[in-house]
Amino acid sequence: MRHIVYLNIIVALSTGILCAGYSYSIKADNWVLYGVFAFLSTLAVYNGQRLFKAEQKTRTPWLTWVKRNEKVLFLLVVFASIGAVMVLLLIQNLGLYSLLILGISGLISVFYVIKIAGRNMREIPHIKIHLIAVSWVAVLIAFPSLNEGQITNLWLTSLGYYCYVVGVTIPFDIRDLKYDDALQKTIPQVIGVKGAKGLSIVLLIAFTLLMVYTDLRMMTNPLFYGAVIVQLCLVLFMNEQRSDVYCAGGIDGAIALLGMSYFYPI
Repeated sequence: MRHIVYLNIIVALSTGILCAGYSYSIKADNWVLYGVFAFLSTLAVYNGQRLFKAEQKTRTPWLTWVKRNEKVLFLLVVFASIGAVMVLLLIQNLGLYSLLILGISGLISVFYVIKIAGRNMREIPHIKIHLIAVSWVAVLIAFPSLNEGQITNLWLTSLGYYCYVVGVTIPFDIRDLKYDDALQKTIPQVIGVKGAKGLSIVLLIAFTLLMVYTDLRMMTNPLFYGAVIVQLCLVLFMNEQRSDVYCAGGIDGAIALLGMSYFYPI
């Protein structure tokens, strides 16, 4: 199960590259710092949530591994959290709205796994996937945009990335069908695997159209189309038996391709 360590890093690195690429596209001087912050915060949140979830009775092979290595992962979460705060302090001109959006994302991430009155947010029917999308869009897109004062088309851009995150997260709910409580009412539980894959494809197409509309540079960017096509293919061939390597390594890893497309010279 050592590959889980590499998958954790791939997921965090992919979000960091996407945030850095997007920040570069809006001409942020500190685009590298935004990317490093996204990488470290994702690493901290991703592993911190799994440390909490590892205490549950129902465990995936991934969470079983987490339980066996919780001390090492705890240290990783601590160092990543400290690093994220330090990098955040290096980013200049932190504004009230940008800090507010980070605070909201942080609260979602915490109460996604911590229970209040016997239930955490991910257990509330229908909203699990939307919590993930809101928190990712907040950190990777809204935070750098607000902090840099780049608010033109921000709502449409955020909507596009909301569609993207939901689209690439649906396959994980397909994989987790055998683990998720039926009361959660995830998208595959409600409309079936084929319907969920169809919705994911529609959302990725909607994302593509919104990005081309809000940023005309994407219209002639072959790396952008390549990144979307890779995700569409991964969704198309998704099924309930796919491994963590396929999901975290492939689908999450392909997010990095989207981030790199922002560096394509136009």
